[in-house]
This record gives sequence, C-alpha cells and structure tokens, in this order.
Amino acid sequence: MVEAKRIDPGVVLGQLVAAILAQPWRVDLVEDTPIWPTAPQPGPDGPWDEDDPWATGPWAFELGDAARDALAEVRDDRIPEAVRQWAEAEEWGGADPTDLLPPAGELIALARRARAAGERLYCWVCL
Repeated sequence: MVEAKRIDPGVVLGQLVAAILAQPWRVDLVEDTPIWPTAPQPGPDGPWDEDDPWATGPWAFELGDAARDALAEVRDDRIPEAVRQWAEAEEWGGADPTDLLPPAGELIALARRARAAGERLYCWVCL
C-alpha cells in the first residue's frame, strides 16, 4: 500500500506514467475502472443526491496493466528525470522534485511487486 495525497489515477498518476514513457500526457493514458461504489454511476446531469456515494465518495478504481507495467519497467537511472518532469505538472503547483521522489519510488516499488505477483493496482480516493 502507498499512501499518497493528491495523486489521482487519471491525471496526476497519468502524468508520472507519461514522463516514464517519454510521451505527452493524455486523458486515457491510465485506464481506471471504478469498482466502488457499486451502484451505477450517474450521468453528467445526475441525478446527484447528496447522500449518493458517487457524489460524496470514497471511490475505488482498478488500474489497467499498462500503467502498472510502465511503472514497474522504468529503469532506476531514469526515475530522477521522470520525477523532474512529473514535478512540472500544473497540478503540483511548482513542487520540488526531491519531494516527489519518495512517493514516486513507493509507487514504482508497489507496481514492481504487483507485476511480479501477477496482481493489479488499485486506487482509493477520498475528499
């Protein structure tokens, strides 16, 4: 398990994956399939009930193998440069790459363990 605040699967984690793969970030780079809540997800126009778990969270997602594999396969000597690029993401607001090395390293280590065990990655998100 990695506890990492502000790292949602599609955008922020996707930007790390993009940096590792040396390609531009795109919205579909990290596949994420919602697994919680189990109720059908409302459409963009709702209905949104204030007690609906889709409106309040928490949410859980199963991540696609391509993201896991990109994280697992990154060479150790490439990690600092990928994290430097990741730190430039707008969502980090000018973060120092040295502050992002530990969570990136934990995510990479988790991906390596998951891949070696034939397991998938999951992301739990809360407000």
